[in-house]
Amino acid sequence: QRIVGKLDEGGADGEARDFVLQEMRKPLDLDALVARVNTPTLAAEVYAASLLAIEVDTPTEQAYLQQLAQKLRLDPAVTQHLHNSLGAPNLA
Repeated sequence: QRIVGKLDEGGADGEARDFVLQEMRKPLDLDALVARVNTPTLAAEVYAASLLAIEVDTPTEQAYLQQLAQKLRLDPAVTQHLHNSLGAPNLA
């Protein structure tokens, strides 16, 4: 619910919201997830949803976010903006 609320607040359309919810119900296959992301906006939304879903307080979670950002080809400035906007800790 928290993630959907944030997606709605951020102006995500129904397609993006449904995509994120569908993916969250499956076991994570990061490469398959990334392969379905076809726009920079959706890439940022997927990253933001992941950022909201975890606490970012362990090295494993930090490594996951770094790998996700790299695979989504997100500019570091975009990920930094998402962390700041969502009040999430910055990656080391």
